[in-house]
Amino acid sequence: MIKIGVIGRSWREGEYLPAHVLEAAERVGRGVAASGAALVSGGTGGVMEAACKGAFEAGGLTIGFLPYADPAKANPYVSLVFPTGMGTMRNVLTARCCDAIVMVGGGVGTLNEVTIAYDSGVPVVVVEGTTGWADRLRDAVTDGEWLDDRKVTPLSFVSDPDDAVAIAMERAREPRAGSRLGAFTGWAGQ
Repeated sequence: MIKIGVIGRSWREGEYLPAHVLEAAERVGRGVAASGAALVSGGTGGVMEAACKGAFEAGGLTIGFLPYADPAKANPYVSLVFPTGMGTMRNVLTARCCDAIVMVGGGVGTLNEVTIAYDSGVPVVVVEGTTGWADRLRDAVTDGEWLDDRKVTPLSFVSDPDDAVAIAMERAREPRAGSRLGAFTGWAGQ
């Protein structure tokens, strides 16, 4: 089964994400489920909850790598909870265990996941117009698609959540390049 990660900003008590960001994440989630893929996320609120809701309500499998050790902290739409207790270190799991990733909005944690995915050769599809790093990342890349001069795997930029899912599903089948660092062994680092 193909695994599509959905990454984006969570929220803290008293903070709210714009409705259009949550709607985009929910559309991505529905599209992932309709494509027959599993949705992987950090399992908490915000973009992750909205994406899980879309996939869950469409009958899809949702997987959450929680930063917490308490499984009760997962959002209600996570089918399979991994309470890692790893804090933000769980970003490595979210980024490396997927066949492709869709980025909706995002803060520094999301940016961290993007750089881990890139270094591991996991394709990233950025949904522009969803705030945060999703709207700033294009200005930071080289030649419109690379995070650095090693050109590990190109980033894809789209404005429509449905297009993001279609591209992620297509790119999920690409062979991984990876950074070729010694620490990356196995199929992800070949």
